[in-house]
Amino acid sequence: MQPYFEINGFSHRFFELTQGFTWEIQGFIDQNNNVLPIDSDTKVLSTVFERFASPALRSLAAEKGYVVETANQTTYPDFTLTKYDAFGNVEHRIALDIKSTYIEPKVPFGYKKTKMTLGSYNSFIRNNTKNILYPYNTYHEHWVLGFVYIRNEAFEEYTLENIPTRGQIRCPYSVQSVFIREKVDLTGIRAGSGNTKNIGSVEIDTPNGFETVNGPFTQFRDKKGACDFYWANYEEAKEQIFDWHSLYNHPEMARFK
Repeated sequence: MQPYFEINGFSHRFFELTQGFTWEIQGFIDQNNNVLPIDSDTKVLSTVFERFASPALRSLAAEKGYVVETANQTTYPDFTLTKYDAFGNVEHRIALDIKSTYIEPKVPFGYKKTKMTLGSYNSFIRNNTKNILYPYNTYHEHWVLGFVYIRNEAFEEYTLENIPTRGQIRCPYSVQSVFIREKVDLTGIRAGSGNTKNIGSVEIDTPNGFETVNGPFTQFRDKKGACDFYWANYEEAKEQIFDWHSLYNHPEMARFK
């Protein structure tokens, strides 16, 4: 039996353990069973999905003797899974990050394109120890546990006189897809939204698009090396690389073919 996790076996077992999960909540419940509604903001829901996933990840890790550690909000990754040998040396280490995004229906049919952000390109990719739990070069795998959801109609704001109790309100989002993928397979060639220094994913236009899409770096023999090099030099690279073809044929990328 394989002593270390590989992504297909890990994913299969994770979805066995979470079979029947809806991944949906109504809000926060206080000690009197009152529901304090949440909205469908991606930052809020990433925490919700992390809490849902944590028990299953810990049970799964225990099956093969991995130690699970979490990081704070500004430190990568959300979960570190490490397999140690009898002498305390790292045998295998996985970075598992929780990512989510919403997809919006388009009139008269279909969906608008969407993507997600995949972490900073101005931290551990350029500095081995910046904003990361352990040095970047000690991680063997980098995976994304991702969620794509649709936003439901906004909830009504309540007063103390009519605050709902459990079961009286609808979840503010509907999960459409849950997936586990190698981060490099989802990575695009343009930064995420706004002025933040975040890596952008490829775009999808169906709710389950991230389950099967393969991004531009998968065309390289050393896909992770190509991805890391590109994003470590993003400011210069974005002026010269515009699509998959120009990425693959750029002279600096030849070493990764």
